[in-house]
Amino acid sequence: MKNWDELFGNLPDTEKDKVALLRVMECANGCIQYAFRDERSYALSLDETRKAMKFSMSCMKTMTIPLKEETITFAPETEKLCKEVRELYISGFKNGNEEDYKEFMKASRANVNAVGKDRLLQAKEILAQNITDIPPQALDWGIHYLTQFLE
Repeated sequence: MKNWDELFGNLPDTEKDKVALLRVMECANGCIQYAFRDERSYALSLDETRKAMKFSMSCMKTMTIPLKEETITFAPETEKLCKEVRELYISGFKNGNEEDYKEFMKASRANVNAVGKDRLLQAKEILAQNITDIPPQALDWGIHYLTQFLE
């Protein structure tokens, strides 16, 4: 298939910064949803879960991240790449396509490694200071999930 390491590794630093924001938000959203569905003791309320989901899904679909004083947008090639990975996620996770699931995991790992831990932590701080739809503790959950893929 594709060389995901090369594709994500060759993104300009400014785009990697933006991708880090998107990934922290996506993974925080996923952790929020799983905690709620699994009725974990730390799960957010239904209203908080819906609010976070609505915000995250909107950002993922529009490829924009509205912050307090600016809206993050992506270069066309970065947007295309992220949408391709999202399609693999939907096919692999949501629709049970085993090959697309494996390819998504490769792309996701390459993405996280290209972005790196420092960018992920910086993205978490930016999101914590600039959005209210996802609580800071959920951003921490997203970071915890993501950093397990760092090599």
